[in-house]
Amino acid sequence: MSRTWPEGTHVLLVEDNLLTARMIRSRLEMEGLTVLEAHNGLEGLEIIRTQRVDLVSTDLMMPAMDGFRLIQEIRDMPPPKGKVPVLVVSSNQNEQDMVRCLAAGADDYITKPISPQVFIERMWRLHQRHRD
Repeated sequence: MSRTWPEGTHVLLVEDNLLTARMIRSRLEMEGLTVLEAHNGLEGLEIIRTQRVDLVSTDLMMPAMDGFRLIQEIRDMPPPKGKVPVLVVSSNQNEQDMVRCLAAGADDYITKPISPQVFIERMWRLHQRHRD
């Protein structure tokens, strides 16, 4: 599959599991993307407030601020920050929580363990839809 990401595309990765974060970060960097990393929702919110972010990948269950609240806080921001595509990556397979995330404004939801190829493809599709 041929993808050409715009130069300087910034992805905010919000993940409290360091091993998972390292794996996702590595795969994003292989795509030539700039990764901004946070380990909880509060850190992620600070990054999105102060830096350019083109895509967000967030876990759900994190200390300080969970992914549900992070999504809500992002969607409460004025555009363009409030419109940034958000992909939830969670080990939580509870249907109610999936619906809750999507209702809060997440654009997509995948469960762990993740396939790096599927993860990148979903990020690419979110980016393409948002760009169009």
